[in-house]
Amino acid sequence: MVESIRTDRLSIRCWQLEDAPLLKAAIDRSLPELQMWVPWALDEPWPLEAVKARITAMRAKFLTGEDWAFGVFDQRETKVLGGVGLHPRGRTDHLDVGYWIRTDLVGQGLAVEAAGAMCAVAFAHTTLPHVEIHCDADNRRSAAVARRLGFTLTRTFLEPAVTARGAERTTLVWTLPRGLRASGPGL
Repeated sequence: MVESIRTDRLSIRCWQLEDAPLLKAAIDRSLPELQMWVPWALDEPWPLEAVKARITAMRAKFLTGEDWAFGVFDQRETKVLGGVGLHPRGRTDHLDVGYWIRTDLVGQGLAVEAAGAMCAVAFAHTTLPHVEIHCDADNRRSAAVARRLGFTLTRTFLEPAVTARGAERTTLVWTLPRGLRASGPGL
C-alpha cells in the first residue's frame, strides 16, 4: 500500500511517532464531536504517551497490511487536519473508508477530498470489487461525504455497540463499486 498521497490541498500519509503531539491536539480540540460518532473517541482524552503507543500500533498494522490509517495534514505537514483510513474490519470482499476532520475545519470539503483519495488508493492497490463507508444514521455530515463521492446507500442495520448518546447505533452502509471514480474537490 502507498504510504503517502498528495491532493490539491492535503498531504495524506502513514502516521509517524513524531506526529503524536499534533494528533493529540487535533483530537482534543474535536473531542465532543468525535465522541458523538466514533467509538474509539469514547476513551479519549489520552495522555501523550498513550497517543504515541497508538501511533506505533497503527504504523505496525500499516506495514503488515492489517489496516491502513493515515494522517491528514496541511500541505506543509505542520498541522493535523484529521485522519482517514482503509479498514478491512475482518472482511475480505471490501475495505471500509473511515475519516474524521477536526471540528474547526469542518465544512470545507476536506473529508470529501481525503476519503476520495482513499477510494482511489483502494482501487489502485487491491482487486476488491467495492469500498464502503459506514456511518451513524444521525451523522448527516458523514452521509453527505458518501453522497458527494458518488456512493450509493445499500443497507441499514442496527449495530449492537452503544454510542455516546447511550443508545444502539443505526448504521448506514454506503457502497462505491470498482469502476466508478469517486468524485469531489481535489480529485
